[in-house]
Amino acid sequence: MTAQTAINDQELEALINFLVRSEDKPRVDIPEQGQGLTERSGQFEKRITPIKDARADAAKFSLDQNGFSFHQHKTDVVDFLDEVQVESLYYPEVKILVKEVTGAEKVHIFDHTIRIEDDKKRDIASVRAPVEVAHNDYTDKSGPQRIRDLFDAKEAKDWLNRRYAVVNVWRSIGGPAITTPLAVSDASTMQSDDFIPTDLVYTDRVGEIAQIGFSVGQRWYYFSEMTRDEALLIKCYDSVEDGRARFTAHTAFTNPRAPVGAPPRESIEVRTLIAF
Repeated sequence: MTAQTAINDQELEALINFLVRSEDKPRVDIPEQGQGLTERSGQFEKRITPIKDARADAAKFSLDQNGFSFHQHKTDVVDFLDEVQVESLYYPEVKILVKEVTGAEKVHIFDHTIRIEDDKKRDIASVRAPVEVAHNDYTDKSGPQRIRDLFDAKEAKDWLNRRYAVVNVWRSIGGPAITTPLAVSDASTMQSDDFIPTDLVYTDRVGEIAQIGFSVGQRWYYFSEMTRDEALLIKCYDSVEDGRARFTAHTAFTNPRAPVGAPPRESIEVRTLIAF
């Protein structure tokens, strides 16, 4: 199957990899970082999907309504492969950004992942590849469990008695993200059964994510040629059930319009836990 370009210059059509629904609970086996590729059970289908460039309308999207928001956000980090720089410079920058956008009382950064498309550079840096499977990082089960895993019983109880959420902050750290940009689906267009609970199996524990099944009505967006001075916030979990966005499907995709010689994608995603 070959991806085709749509007529609208602000919209393209690209392949998105969806999980086919079945009675068996799927699983994803995660190797230690730098030790091979992720393995997935289940059947997948690649669908040609319209993905609209949301740059011109960026201001209309919000975390609570759509599950994502886009921001100009400069960083002082020179080398994102330097763990010291990431933790000492970038983490504080991210905390300030997330607080400003969400109004959260507390922001706790618990993880970050570097993803590099180029095989050779990725192996040298011992980091992960972009994920070209539609998914969301948390479920109703794993959202609260993340709190219990991170904090002692007393502090966990405080978090669990509040409204809390998990917000990822995504950024290109090399050249503009052209070859495999990130697509996000408007949470208001998703059905509850689009999110398929999936065991996430590490060498030392089992978590749970959601992989995404296709349904008519899903609307997908991306922000073209994101640079290192731009950030995309993605809400992966929200503890309240009052109609606002709680989960946000997202995936890398191969851009059929990427010019020959465009730099391979390099990105960082920082995972934050916020409380109100």
